Amino acid sequence: MTDGERLLTVLGKDGYTIVVEFSDLKQREEIVKEAESKGMKCKSISMEDFYPTYRGHRYFDLRNPTTRESFSLDYLLHSWEMDQKHSHGGEVDKWFIH
Repeated sequence: MTDGERLLTVLGKDGYTIVVEFSDLKQREEIVKEAESKGMKCKSISMEDFYPTYRGHRYFDLRNPTTRESFSLDYLLHSWEMDQKHSHGGEVDKWFIH
């Protein structure tokens, strides 16, 4: 990573994607390893790729301590699963808001 370069990665599963920005390579490697173990696809992107292709996708900035503390792949995957159930007319937890 060069000075000023931003570490952006797209994480996705079953048609859902998010963009995550990391503070360093170690943090990125840890999250990518966890994501892949949960069946997610991971793709590093540049800022130039972000704007035309991924702008408007949910974005998590893990350089921010509050975001980093509350970020959870398990919660994210559960939310996606509930959205799929909701979209296909299945049972949905009462807490879920679409």
